[in-house]
Amino acid sequence: MLMDPITTDFENDLDKIIDQLDFIEIIRKFSSCTYAQEDITEFQFLKEAIDVHERTKKLHGNLPLVSGTLILYTCGRFEMMTRTLFEDLCQRLVTKAGTFSRLPKKMRDNLPIYTAMVISEPRKFGHAENGVRTFVTTLASNLAIDAAVDRVNHECLSVTDANMRADVLSDLFGRVGVAAIWTQISEQAALKIHFQSSDSKQVEAKAKRKLNELMELRNKIAHPSGEFDWPSIQSLRDYIDLLRLLARAMAELVGMYELTLCQAELPVGGEKS
Repeated sequence: MLMDPITTDFENDLDKIIDQLDFIEIIRKFSSCTYAQEDITEFQFLKEAIDVHERTKKLHGNLPLVSGTLILYTCGRFEMMTRTLFEDLCQRLVTKAGTFSRLPKKMRDNLPIYTAMVISEPRKFGHAENGVRTFVTTLASNLAIDAAVDRVNHECLSVTDANMRADVLSDLFGRVGVAAIWTQISEQAALKIHFQSSDSKQVEAKAKRKLNELMELRNKIAHPSGEFDWPSIQSLRDYIDLLRLLARAMAELVGMYELTLCQAELPVGGEKS
């Protein structure tokens, strides 16, 4: 099965981060090696290697700072991927619905709320005046009686002002009518294997706790204060493995939500039961 391109792009970046972690480990091991100066003076390559060796010995204690910056990037990349998946779902729902009235009720209710939030402080959310005019025009056309719809302000619906913790992720997808996304994520076989449990409730609790731990770690690195124990390379690998699985699970669920969230089309003169 072909993977969702949004998820594929995200996983490619995770692979690059893993490569960086591999390099950090190699540098750490390299700096602990010893050599005999008299054995290598005639080999230029070895001279350069010794220079790298000496420099890494000086920087060895600061290598956690490098992995720390990777944590910041990883969390930011996960947040962007999650919002992009959500916006993609919004666009799919628009295409499937065809009219504003057939969009999920939660989505219809939330579009004016979040559009108003963005246009009241556009620069806070990265938009300029031209964006505000477009959002107002789009919302007005959506709310017209019996309006057909080919786009909505999904950029407004996806805004968040907090890190992508478990509750923030749940709230984001809840804006279009997704109920209990973590329950559905935890039912994925890959997550159960990862946490070595067949109990969906346990898997849900562990996945949410692990994601929250990562976001808390991100905040401690971004806003340092006092003593701080830097995470091991292996713990970072474990976090990345989880993010990879969450991305795949959400991508699969987006396909299901596309098929199930829109309102059923009413027969002429009929009423929805």
